[in-house]
Amino acid sequence: MGFPRRRGRVGMGALLGVALTQLLGMPVGPGLGPADAAAQVPEIRGYYLHAAVAAESTPLTDGGFFDFQRLRLMASPQVGPLSLDLAYEHALELRTAPISLGRGFEGAEAAAPWLGLQGTLADGRRVHWRHGFDRLSVSLPVGNRARVSAGRQTVSWATTLFFTPADPFAPFDPADPFREFRAGIDAARLQVFLGPFSQFDAVVRPAKTPAGTTLTALGRWSGVFRGVDVSGWAGALHDEAAGALAVTTAVGAYALRGEVSARRSEGETVVRAAGGADRYVTVLGRDLYLVLEYQRDGFGARRPEELLAKAISAPFQRGELQVLGRDALAASASYQAHPLLQADARIIANLRDGSLLLAPGLAYSAADEVSVRLGAFAGVGSGAQALPPRLGSEYGAMPLVGYVAANVFF
Repeated sequence: MGFPRRRGRVGMGALLGVALTQLLGMPVGPGLGPADAAAQVPEIRGYYLHAAVAAESTPLTDGGFFDFQRLRLMASPQVGPLSLDLAYEHALELRTAPISLGRGFEGAEAAAPWLGLQGTLADGRRVHWRHGFDRLSVSLPVGNRARVSAGRQTVSWATTLFFTPADPFAPFDPADPFREFRAGIDAARLQVFLGPFSQFDAVVRPAKTPAGTTLTALGRWSGVFRGVDVSGWAGALHDEAAGALAVTTAVGAYALRGEVSARRSEGETVVRAAGGADRYVTVLGRDLYLVLEYQRDGFGARRPEELLAKAISAPFQRGELQVLGRDALAASASYQAHPLLQADARIIANLRDGSLLLAPGLAYSAADEVSVRLGAFAGVGSGAQALPPRLGSEYGAMPLVGYVAANVFF
């Protein structure tokens, strides 16, 4: 892509260093100005995603064509004992109609952001262009066993792979084919490393959401007990008392994972849980990776008539719900058909309304840092009606979507 990666070639790094200081309002001083770039400016890494998408129309959405481009620049400079983590993104959408696809066709936008580190450059019927920092944090070691950090950063407490109801921060969409980067959150964090396999983690996170401003303050312990990975957290989650437990173990060739959380919400106790198994098997001399997971979510819809209400509920607006249904199943298979070619298929089912989301894909490694992906999403189930708006099922109203995408790291 023409961006230098080695310390001896720092023209792009110098330019980015100056741009960051102007954007953040900091003075250009030693280590950030062009004069000292050769010795001080850190390595600049990058990521570029370009996807061309076609979607059919449904009673609730327009069909058409969609072009998505995402450019991400990253750096991890050191200033004495301080470590900084920076990631700046542009995400550009060009479309023939106001299509909203989700499913990974978006930037790694901060979940319920508190800091004003993002903005929109253009927002029209056919063009949407946004930019901002997905990472902007500083961390400092405290002695030999602890570290504190503050700012926009990634925090994941997930144990299961697709459904992660006990991850209180920024869970992935289980159908997302582009999981290179997890969205950041605005928080202060303390990590205490108790031993080789145990750790204490405390996070304080204010959040602004369409449902209101909330505060999360949680403490988590993780460790190993008799060969089983165990973790648990407790505290206040979006102003409400909450706690969770999670375990990971192995039985033969199977990895077993499970997590459960409980919290007070509007005067009731809501339980959310997920569990599953995954393993590798050999087929025709190649690896086949299989995953099966089930989730029961107390926040989810029990019947199709509740789906629209769940899509505008407070937990959904805070980014907590990965699916809308009460009972869901995910099955995934990934096969290494060739050292350069991987075929995969994912099925997500709403067990209450019988609808399915099918997501097959092919990924080809064109070079060491370039991959091309061909994929689709298809919903199966009862459809939707426009007037009055009604969903017959969670996935039956999904449009048929096909895409081709290229990922480039530099």
